[in-house]
Formats: sequence, structure tokens, C-alpha cells
Amino acid sequence: MASEIDICNIALSRIGNSRTINGLNEQSKEAAVCSLHYEPCRDSVLSDFPWNFAMKRVALADLGNPPPDWMYSYRYPTDCMRIIEIMVPGIRFPTSAMRPTYEVASDLDGTGKLLLTNQNDAWLRYVGRVTDVNMFDALFRDALSWRIAAEIAMPLAASGDLGNKAFKMYDNMILSAGSRSMNESQEPVPPDSEFTMARLS
Repeated sequence: MASEIDICNIALSRIGNSRTINGLNEQSKEAAVCSLHYEPCRDSVLSDFPWNFAMKRVALADLGNPPPDWMYSYRYPTDCMRIIEIMVPGIRFPTSAMRPTYEVASDLDGTGKLLLTNQNDAWLRYVGRVTDVNMFDALFRDALSWRIAAEIAMPLAASGDLGNKAFKMYDNMILSAGSRSMNESQEPVPPDSEFTMARLS
């Protein structure tokens, strides 16, 4: 299975660096730069797409005392990278009009995030932070290595052009992820309208 080191070594190769690292803590410039960028890049890639392997569904903790323009105030999950939706009870594929509205806000102390909504007993579907490399799918690992390559190109290769090319490849990976994700779940087919049925009959 791939490891953090494998992902970083692929990123190094993508900027033309022939050196490989054996650990993020080793005494080399390559390891220091990869160590600096690995976690921020991982979290950034997680937040850029609704990855199925990182999808979570949780019942939110009601904190009470909502502001006057919202009915409920919930604790924002600390591992949330990207909100997908506040779930509609009993409906797996709600339309956009059916989904509860919400707002992300700060608590009174400015030390934590809140999720404000009018939905009682709210459940949240979101992309969570995943640190176990064994959970990453192949496309995520590929995208992450390109994202790291885009960040390390300047400090290691002194090439903004290489960084731009790597970031473009990363964007392509995200587009590919979107196409593949559509094949990993099946949404219901909208029924034909009465007008369409009449024309076909």
C-alpha cells in the first residue's frame, strides 16, 4: 500500500527531482519541504471534492441559544473539511429546494465554529479529515501528489512554471474524480412529465 513517503516521492519526481526521501523527519531539504506541505495539501485536496471514502454522516450536537434569525445552533464538526448538506430526514436524494438552509458562524468567544439552521435534530453529511493513507483511493493519491508537486516546485526546483503545470494536472485530477464519482452512486432517474409521456404515446 502507498504511504505518505510514496506520495511525496511521486511529487518530487513530478518536478524533476531525482532524490527520494525515506522519512519526513530526515535531514534533507526535500524531506523538510515535503513535511511542511503534506498535511495542508492533504486537507486542501479533501476540501476540493466530495470524496466518497471521506464522506461522513453525523447527528449534530445542539448547543442551544441560537441567534434570533435562526432556530437552532449546532456544534460544527472539528474534522469537517467540506459541508455537503444538512440531510433531509427520510429523503436520500433531495432537490436543492428541499435542502435546509444553513450558515457557518463563530461562537461568542471566537474560539469555535457553529452551524446555524432551522432544521431540528439536524444530521450533517460532510467530507471529514482522513489521515490514514490506506483509506485514500488511487485517484486521491494521484491528485494529492500533484497538489504537493505544485507547492514544492518553487522551493526545490525554483520553477514557477513547473508549479503551474503541476497545479493544472491537479485540476484535471479533480475533474476526473467528478466523472468517476458519478459512477459510484446511483441517483433516481427523474420521471417523465405528463407532456413527454403524451408525446411518446
